[in-house]
Amino acid sequence: MAKASQAKPNATLHQSIERILDSNRISRQDYLQLTSAMLSGKGLTDEDYRQLNSVFDRFQLGRLKVVDERSAG
Repeated sequence: MAKASQAKPNATLHQSIERILDSNRISRQDYLQLTSAMLSGKGLTDEDYRQLNSVFDRFQLGRLKVVDERSAG
């Protein structure tokens, strides 16, 4: 059962990362969610860390536009 409970958060994480990288936009809520996931490290694979680092690298380089939640959709 532990694997099933970890699969959903990772699936949500992957969906968020995919959406962010495809749109080059990140909401403040997304940023907090990804930061929390990175810092907790619970159930993350090497691939998860690679994808998270890709998002944070783009963020630091100014390649992601920070948008309000109302504008993110």
